[in-house]
Amino acid sequence: MSLPVLSPEQQQHLNDTRQPALWGSLIAFLVISNVAVVGRLWGTWTSIGDRSRVLTEDILIVLSGVFVNVIIANLMVATHYGLGLHVYTINARDPEYPTNLSNTFRHVWITMVLMAACFTCIKLTLLFFYKRLFLVSNPRLRIFWWANLIYAVLWFFGATGFYLFQCWPVQWYYIRYFAKYPHLPVPGNMTGQCDATSVLHVSLPPIFSLVSDISLLLLPIWAISKLRLNKNKKRGLMVVFGIGIVACMLELARVLVLLLDTDDATDPSYGVAVFLALTAAEETLAVVCAGLPVLVPQLVRRYKGKARSNHYASDRNREQNSSDRRSSRGFKRVHHLWTVPTTLDGSKVDATHDDDIPLTGIDTIGNTTPRHGGRCGASPYTTHQHSDGGGDPENQTAHTRIASYPNSIPNSINQLSWAQKLSTPAPGNIHVRTDIQVQVGNAQ
Repeated sequence: MSLPVLSPEQQQHLNDTRQPALWGSLIAFLVISNVAVVGRLWGTWTSIGDRSRVLTEDILIVLSGVFVNVIIANLMVATHYGLGLHVYTINARDPEYPTNLSNTFRHVWITMVLMAACFTCIKLTLLFFYKRLFLVSNPRLRIFWWANLIYAVLWFFGATGFYLFQCWPVQWYYIRYFAKYPHLPVPGNMTGQCDATSVLHVSLPPIFSLVSDISLLLLPIWAISKLRLNKNKKRGLMVVFGIGIVACMLELARVLVLLLDTDDATDPSYGVAVFLALTAAEETLAVVCAGLPVLVPQLVRRYKGKARSNHYASDRNREQNSSDRRSSRGFKRVHHLWTVPTTLDGSKVDATHDDDIPLTGIDTIGNTTPRHGGRCGASPYTTHQHSDGGGDPENQTAHTRIASYPNSIPNSINQLSWAQKLSTPAPGNIHVRTDIQVQVGNAQ
């Protein structure tokens, strides 16, 4: 069979190709989208209490990932047949032209038909996530949420119907190239027409999708502005949820490329390559944007938890070394003290745990009854702290401060001096030399 005759200009641009860029970007998008879906599922699984519960947004993000994979796979097949090459290059390399050209646009058509379903699943994923997160009692937010949901569903039916029925019969979208390049007979002697394949018509669904994207971007920002948080936390949340503005800008770029730099009439296989690559990029970025609000907080929480654990381990080792140095003073090292009940007949330290947790204070719970003198009741919650002045623990001056909740100490306590001279430990007294050293006088 004879091959098409090329003009000098066509021969000059015969080797022009966008396929390497298509292959590289499509492979990257495939990896990124799948990692984003898995990351979001992990983030949701670790953030909810009932891990056996399947959320609607989880099902939708899985469907979004499936659609992205199918779309990218079809674009890869289309690239294999000739997407990214000039039409005359595809035909010149195909002995049975325009078979490869027709197969190229068969997979482009599948991509365009599935595009609306993919974007709709991503939008619904975000909507149901926002509903679970924000929509509790605000009626305006609920109305705005329902408006976004209805708009997204209507856009899905409109965009899918548009791309499905651009030509009649529908398969004429890719069969028409047999009629345009009459090298082989048209399969089935089919005839048809395409009335909505111009770039102006094809740009209508992305334009209406951009309106929905902006509404989805405003919904969490509006909800966050109503939260009672400080400005820094609000800004942080708005950055995480406002990452969707990148997807909006990419949608706008896709529309501009389609309207200003796409030749779908004379050289569609080369002209629509950038638009289709931006479509795959936007779908991938939309999946990432749907996963970040769930994934980022979980990663930050785990990072902070690990940092606190390392800091605590360092403090624990430091306190343990300090305990070994001070043990010669004759005081018992108490690392964690839950309750210190004291009585006249049996002063004791109860429920001590050598668990290496630094003690920052001692809580005395209960009442203390002195053996001599009048009755002196302590508050249900009294903290005794002593500032170590050094020297012999038996003869030094102890400065004791008593702190309690308001109105919890009887007036007789208020008559005590804040500074007391304690020569020897008296029955029922607990002397605190530091925040972690305890001496009990006459413990039974």
